[in-house]
Amino acid sequence: MSGCRIFIGRLSPSAREKDVERFFKGYGRIRDIDLKRGFGFVEFDDPRDAEDAVYELDGKELCSESRNPPPMRTENRLIVENLSSRVSWQGPSVRVEPLASARLSDS
Repeated sequence: MSGCRIFIGRLSPSAREKDVERFFKGYGRIRDIDLKRGFGFVEFDDPRDAEDAVYELDGKELCSESRNPPPMRTENRLIVENLSSRVSWQGPSVRVEPLASARLSDS
């Protein structure tokens, strides 16, 4: 019988295979776990187990920090020039992300 692979999105960079195993415990035998930066895949032996896991766990967070990871200091800087004198420094709201990341913001 062939397995079934499911996608895990918005995965915390600190998530480990043991975290994923604990999260999917009780949904069937896991054949493989493939973690990438920010996402991953879990392959179950039985497609019905994968369907049950998706049905029950869809929308749940694997690690609590997955939505708001702690800020990280980098060498990158943003310089904003030529703003109107009527604009306060609190006015502009800018979020800088790496080019390789595509994410929707809740704000």
